[in-house]
Amino acid sequence: MQVLNKGFVHLVEHMGGDAAVIRNARRCWRSESKSEEDADRKLLRHLIKKGHKTPFEAMVFTFDVKAPLFVARQWFRHRIASYNEESLRYCVANREYYIPEDLEGELLEAWVQQNEAAFDFYYELVNTYKMRREKARSVLPVGIYTNFYWTVNGSSLMNFLMLRTAPDAQYEIRMYAEAILELVKEVAPISFGEFEREVLKRGG
Repeated sequence: MQVLNKGFVHLVEHMGGDAAVIRNARRCWRSESKSEEDADRKLLRHLIKKGHKTPFEAMVFTFDVKAPLFVARQWFRHRIASYNEESLRYCVANREYYIPEDLEGELLEAWVQQNEAAFDFYYELVNTYKMRREKARSVLPVGIYTNFYWTVNGSSLMNFLMLRTAPDAQYEIRMYAEAILELVKEVAPISFGEFEREVLKRGG
């Protein structure tokens, strides 16, 4: 799913879904599955309302993310997860950077010019002066795009979504959070549908 001007987020793989959460939740009460969607929905709604999120850890998701560096650094503050990021110590940076959609005219031209100049200098350092990539990268702006895999369980993902879809979250990371919510609702529609209804729609 495309996000911002050059970014994206894709669900690479997942383990578990609504059924895994229901199975784990019923172990707490030693109750058996009723195999009824309405009963299961009520159970998941109860868990979410009470903040009993441990059963949601039965779901695990891995996303492929391409985002501006400043967005990724906000993202990495969510620590109950696993990250594997493309390293500019070993890889040469691609000439890709964030351009806000509301820029136009002289401001847009200046924005592009500034970023292009930074990349021109970076490539000159790497190719002409043979500077190590790990040092040359320091001249690049925080709006360059980075790629990483993010593996996270359902409970931690809900915490991420609660914080990053909030109205006061920065616009750019909010766009990624909203895209992720749509992706996981396809995999676990009851869990994340109820989470959206009970938590996100009423402001946490």
